[in-house]
Amino acid sequence: MKIATWNLERALPQSVQADRQRQWLSRIDADIWILTETHLDITPGVDYSSVVSGPPDRPGDDGERWVQIWVQTGELTPLDTSDAARTTAALLTLPNCQQWVLYGTVLPWLGSSWQAYPASQGQAFAAALAAQQADWQQLRATYPQAVLVVAGDFNQDLNALHYYGSRRNKQALRQALDSVGLVCHTAGEHDPVHQLIDGQHSNIDHICLSQDLPGPFQRSFAWPPRLDDLRGLSDHFGVGVDIGCAP
Repeated sequence: MKIATWNLERALPQSVQADRQRQWLSRIDADIWILTETHLDITPGVDYSSVVSGPPDRPGDDGERWVQIWVQTGELTPLDTSDAARTTAALLTLPNCQQWVLYGTVLPWLGSSWQAYPASQGQAFAAALAAQQADWQQLRATYPQAVLVVAGDFNQDLNALHYYGSRRNKQALRQALDSVGLVCHTAGEHDPVHQLIDGQHSNIDHICLSQDLPGPFQRSFAWPPRLDDLRGLSDHFGVGVDIGCAP
């Protein structure tokens, strides 16, 4: 099972940037995609189905969305979240009847407000995180046998050395993930961005999985291979994980 997330930097579907992104989407060929700052007309392939967040809480082009989840196999049932603009969720039922709860998110970045909360002193991040944490707890309670996946653009590194975000937000995010038994597989020793470019950057787009995985975590990875390759592609590396189980 390959799960991947990528911030597409609001690329328009007819642009050269989107064409280059589609090439990478095809090359990575993930079973589950969580695309952020995306557009309804940018798809990973014709054989995928999706759930998508509602209209964004900022001005933008028609079809822009904060989050869209795509799956290659299985049946998707949309689930409610507390923030219809910046999150989306679904219950994925695979052909073997195994169930996964998928939750895609974009958390506030430094300088970003959220609803009525200002950016100052991390108020927006804290409020949005608290609302999403409540979602995760409710989903765990409702689907206790399902694997929970929370992924997307967290706008916060989770490494020991500071890169982006704040130490306060980092601690709050770690506690929120711990509260529902989620393990971040794209941080620390598994941070693929940190490894890819020799520690110049850390990852702020994450894939977090509940501990009750149906197979072992195998690896994390990132693309494109060099920092210079991001020019004209996105302002974020894409990141993914491989889990040792069949989709």
